Amino acid sequence: MKKFVKDFALRGMIAAGFGPLILVSIYLGLQLSGIIISIPTSQVNLNIISSLILAFIAGGISAIFNVEKISLGVATLIDAIVIYLDYLIIYLINNWIIIPLLIFTFVYIISYLIIWAIIYHKVKSQVSSINQKL
Repeated sequence: MKKFVKDFALRGMIAAGFGPLILVSIYLGLQLSGIIISIPTSQVNLNIISSLILAFIAGGISAIFNVEKISLGVATLIDAIVIYLDYLIIYLINNWIIIPLLIFTFVYIISYLIIWAIIYHKVKSQVSSINQKL
């Protein structure tokens, strides 16, 4: 458990740096499109802290895949649920969800499955390549 917490914290801190960077990109896009002209400081602060927390949790939970006592299927399910709840709670706190919750959930599931399938196939091909060289 101690190793998991340490790995979670390390991965989370690495990922947390990208949260505010993505937030700045979104703000820039909204500003350039004329949707947002100015934002209250309190909202900016809440969004920065929220993006840090969101990225920290989303990055940190990937440590679940290093827990040897958990199967890949269970680890994937835990990862998917934690990231979904992380996004959902942060999005609701910041009023970032502009579509119905059911659509958000559907888009999340489809996106997660696509990303997971891409990573799975990439790793599978790398393992096959290494096995052929042996």
